Amino acid sequence: MRTTVIVCSIALLMMLAAPASAASSREIVVEVTSIAAAKRPASERGEAAVELDPRLGPFSKNLLSLFAYDSYTFLSKDRATVEFGDATVLELPERFSIAVAPEQLGRDGSDMIEMLVTLFREVPRGEGDQGRGTPEREVILRTKIRLKNGGTVLLGGPPIREGVLVLALSVRA
Repeated sequence: MRTTVIVCSIALLMMLAAPASAASSREIVVEVTSIAAAKRPASERGEAAVELDPRLGPFSKNLLSLFAYDSYTFLSKDRATVEFGDATVLELPERFSIAVAPEQLGRDGSDMIEMLVTLFREVPRGEGDQGRGTPEREVILRTKIRLKNGGTVLLGGPPIREGVLVLALSVRA
């Protein structure tokens, strides 16, 4: 009888633990939209005060209120799925990449996603290496972000040929 109680107790504990481990290994979808932001010369501005690529419509209000540029051009959009505790790397224009590592979903029962975000730039190896091997990565930005599930954050980034790289980082569980 005692053995049956112990076996049943272990089985019950395993069933209770299963949903918790499934919840902790949930996946999130990460989406990064790369945007070139620039100041145009006065001679090129024309009648429109701000030139905004129509593909950036969902971000237009925030772009215009957060940044002081007058031209916003869509460059690329990438998406990946990643589990909590893992990381995914997305390639960006002009030898940049971003690593996103979701750490947890709302510790306090909230709908917030905590993640570590690292922006890298690939730099060529030294002269003696003659370009062989994997390029080195220089960390441009490393920050921890707490973002509402389904939310988007805009990150002003480094200079690029077209102006400045701005990233719209969206996540949803």
